[in-house]
Amino acid sequence: MALVFLLKKRDHAAFTEIYNRYWKALFIHAFKILKDENEAADVIQDLFTAIWNQSEEWHIEYSLKAYLYTGVRNRCLKAIAKGSRREAFVDELTSAFEEGVNTTDLTLHSQEFERRLKQELQKLPPRMQQVYIKSREQGLSHRQIADEMGIAENSVKTTMHRTLNSLRTKLAPFLTLVLFFMK
Repeated sequence: MALVFLLKKRDHAAFTEIYNRYWKALFIHAFKILKDENEAADVIQDLFTAIWNQSEEWHIEYSLKAYLYTGVRNRCLKAIAKGSRREAFVDELTSAFEEGVNTTDLTLHSQEFERRLKQELQKLPPRMQQVYIKSREQGLSHRQIADEMGIAENSVKTTMHRTLNSLRTKLAPFLTLVLFFMK
């Protein structure tokens, strides 16, 4: 936290140390999400620019590392929402509507989404799978899940939050597509 304190004072050496210490790991993290080196580099550059520009207003309540990774993740999600993948989806959808899309297309896309959801769910740790199924498929409350599994209600909430974030990240393209057809 000493680096954060120094950075709040606009200490260039502290900024350089943070940059050198975390740049490579953050770039790899961004690349894993975006699958594009240029976009990943842009996200990291944007993050460090924001850090320097807003350093005096920083209020980090947890670790610097967690703050940086969260910043990368959020910027990656914004890049996906704004970026070339979204444009490609819009182009595909536009041409599909020009050719005349019917409800069969929506059904097929919904089925594909369900299939991908099940695949991604199976890749999650067993506890995350259980909490998701009990919540979303069985309709149990967090309290009921906690009682059934013998864990704290906050643990259920945290697990569900992490599960949904993971699924959103992995299924974002399909969500966009299905939601677009539902309008």
